Amino acid sequence: AVGRTRVSGYTMSGEGERPGGLLANATVTYADGSDVGKVRRLDGSDGAPSAAGTQSTGGGAKKIQLAAGYSQMDWMRLTKREPDMNGLRGGKRRKDITMTEVATHGTEADGWTVLRGKVYNLSPYLDFHPGGRKILTQALGKDCTALFDRYHRWVNGGYMLEKCKIGVLEGNVDSDEESSDDEGDDDFTFDQPS
Repeated sequence: AVGRTRVSGYTMSGEGERPGGLLANATVTYADGSDVGKVRRLDGSDGAPSAAGTQSTGGGAKKIQLAAGYSQMDWMRLTKREPDMNGLRGGKRRKDITMTEVATHGTEADGWTVLRGKVYNLSPYLDFHPGGRKILTQALGKDCTALFDRYHRWVNGGYMLEKCKIGVLEGNVDSDEESSDDEGDDDFTFDQPS
């Protein structure tokens, strides 16, 4: 049967029940009412990861249990409502930051890092990092691009840390500001095909 499916009959696992969380006892039913049966638990035997996120058995990154209120969704909500995550107190982002200056901001309370030529205040994000604070402290006062790419090459770190951006390293171009400077240029037109 092709069509929409729905998950029904789910319960939270309690003491003495089979572990597995919210979907431990779930069944899947097609929209036409035909029953598919129990939800099959991914256990790694079929090549699928046994847990979501960055956890792996091959010696890769490990997720850390974060305190309540420190998930990635909580981080995104915080960046929507907090205007000053970069520490500039409303000031303009800078274009002249040197690696020497970044190196002076190497503590958890005042931690800057460089990712792809852009400088970020990493201090507000430390408790939200799924891999924990410890690995991020290695990046404070340094360029973290190689470390970031080792674990998160596919993640848009610039987007996640946009509100923490202080500016760009001296000699680099801030592609975000460059594209906004081009807006309003009336002298550029597309040729119409004849």
